[in-house]
Amino acid sequence: MDIIVARPEHVEAMTVITDRAKVNMAAMGIDQWQAGYPDRATWEADVAEGMAYVGLEGGRVVAVFRYSNTPEAAYDTLEGEWLTAGPYATIHRCAVDPDERGRGLIAELFQFACDKAAAEGMASMRIDTHADNAPMGRAVEKFGFTYCGTITLTEGPEAGGARIAFEKVL
Repeated sequence: MDIIVARPEHVEAMTVITDRAKVNMAAMGIDQWQAGYPDRATWEADVAEGMAYVGLEGGRVVAVFRYSNTPEAAYDTLEGEWLTAGPYATIHRCAVDPDERGRGLIAELFQFACDKAAAEGMASMRIDTHADNAPMGRAVEKFGFTYCGTITLTEGPEAGGARIAFEKVL
């Protein structure tokens, strides 16, 4: 899989992947991404900022995520303890085309993001997910992230929601 900075022509496929993920989460009883987020406008903004990434196979988008290396207010709400106090990067809005699941693509996204963060001098990578999102929880722990506690979302349609937070020292 090739991972590249997303371009405007990828937004449609990115939206389709996250829309399918929303349906899958709802079917599993997970109350994450059920308030309309992320949507096309979210991805368009991420693309415009240069923060959206896609995994491509044969020119087809099979995975998506947002990468950022700027501090986030929600991570200041942690009830628990981070592993590091140094600069960190974050991964958000990770999703893999449901037809491509089970192939380890999410680990490839995580590896790419961690390598990028390390190259930028970040001390760690942080990620959060809904407590009921067991598939993502297993994926982050399998990749070596450590559970650090609970954060409260501070922005967007899910503001006020609790998420479990993880960190991986780079």
